[in-house]
Order: sequence, then structure tokens, then C-alpha cells
Amino acid sequence: MEKGYSVVTEIPAAFVRDYDTFLFNNSIHLQLQSADWLNIYLVRKLNQKVIAEISFHIEDNRALSPLRAPFGSFSFSPEISPLLLYQFVQECESLLLMRKVKLIILKEPPLFYRISGELTHAILFNLGYRASSAEISSGIRMDHLSFEGKIEAWEKRKLKQAKENGLIFKKISIEESENVYQVILKCRSERGHSLSMTIDELSVTISALKGSFCLFGVYFQKELVAASIAIRVHQNILYNFYSGHLKKFDHLSPVVLLICGMYKYCGTEKIQLLDLGTSALNGQPNFSLLDFKLRMGAVPSMKLTFEKELA
Repeated sequence: MEKGYSVVTEIPAAFVRDYDTFLFNNSIHLQLQSADWLNIYLVRKLNQKVIAEISFHIEDNRALSPLRAPFGSFSFSPEISPLLLYQFVQECESLLLMRKVKLIILKEPPLFYRISGELTHAILFNLGYRASSAEISSGIRMDHLSFEGKIEAWEKRKLKQAKENGLIFKKISIEESENVYQVILKCRSERGHSLSMTIDELSVTISALKGSFCLFGVYFQKELVAASIAIRVHQNILYNFYSGHLKKFDHLSPVVLLICGMYKYCGTEKIQLLDLGTSALNGQPNFSLLDFKLRMGAVPSMKLTFEKELA
């Protein structure tokens, strides 16, 4: 390890992080996943800064990051040198070996979440990690263009048609989360799909992280016909966690109006990326869903899970 830096399992008093953590890596969300974590930090003593960190849940000789979340893996300062990050990963492996860990599983965030994603991937590959799965995320970046300026002609027609037929976008109070969940669950059930969380699990999470959740909906008269449960996973990123629309409104494609409203919300709130999530079905790319997102101005991004067997 470079001189002046050290690896610890508790943040020393008065030390502060030199970076913003993603929501799924903060202490509150980690405790929602499990009470049992090995937290590892890279600190610089001179200016009392935390430079990097990772949290592992250890079970059955496996170290998992995350346990139950869309991603986990490393958080670190944008100023960290490649050598320091490389050495930090090595130090983490040494600590895990001491705890008899035989397999490390890291689920990385999508590459477009951070400018140093390629660096992280290259270091992991160079240290002998393999990509055990690859998903395709997609998201819409905020820029000078309006939503209408980003989407293709067919989606423009659907957006216009939805408005002409009386569909209205609204931001929904967080107190309506159970109703929104039930509508999305119905949308999924109509298509033979399910949700990864029960309403009780989601309610506990929202209660603990209420300020990070946003609800959006599209209404026809008083009926909620399309909805999104979104999470502000970073000050610059809004993640469309769950969404869907009722089948009887397929002809109006209300999700186009839903995402239009969310895009405009991001612009108002100075959010730089609207993450539309992954597009997969039974472990394979769902190309029709991916194509739909790309037609609405989204860009694709790779989301990898890494594994490494320890000696």
C-alpha cells in the first residue's frame, strides 16, 4: 500500500468520505439487506479522508456485495489513482482470505453511473476476476434537448395520442405507495410476471429511506393506468425501479407519457441521468423492451457481475 494510506474496518473518528456513496451502499440500505457486514475502508491519514470502501456480506464461504440490491461493489474518490484502487482490491482479498472466504461476488453498477467504471472493470479483470453475467441497462441523459426532441417519430405520435385522449401525468405522494405498488403488480401479473419485493418489504424500505423514493403516475380520469416507483440512488441519478401500465391501455402506450413526465422532473430537480433499468427476460436480453427504451432517447450501458475464487 502506498505510504500515507491504510486499510481499516472502521472509519476513524473525524474522518470523512471524499466521495458520494450510492444509496444501495449506504449504511441504512445495507442494514435493510442484512445486519451482518464486513466493511472495509481505504483511508488517508494526512487529511483524514476516506478514499474508498466496500461492504461484504459473508455466508457459506462466499463474500457478496451486495446481498439484496441492484448493485454493490466499490465506492471511491474520483481522485483515486489506479494503483491505489488496485492495491485496495488486493487488501480486501487478503482480509477475506483471513475469514476463510473462497468466492467473491461483486455486482457492479451500470458503467454510465461513474466515469471510472472502465478503470474498475480493467483492474478486476487484471486481478483474475471473471464476468459471470452481463446485463444491458439503459438510461436517458439530461441535456439541452427536450424529451420530444429525443424520441423517435412513433413515440412522438403515441405521446400526442395519449394527451389527446385525456391521459395526464402526475407526481404522486409517497403516502400512496401501496396503491401504486398494487397497480404495478397488476400490470406485471397481466403479462405473467411478478415483482422482486413484497409490499411489506417495500414499505419497510420506503419508511427507512423515504426521501429517496419518488412515485409517478399517468391517469385516465381518476384511474391510475401507468405508474413508476423510482429511487434517487444518487443526487445525479433517478432509477426507475418498478413501472408498468394496464393492458387495456396498450393502444395509448401510457409509459411514453410516464417517462416524459419523469424526464421533465429530472430536469427540474437537476438530475443528470434517468436510469430505465435493465432489459432482460429469463436471463437473456429482452430486445423488444430494450429497443423501446432506445427509441425514447436512452443509451445502453453494460452492467457486469464479477466473481473470483480465492486460493
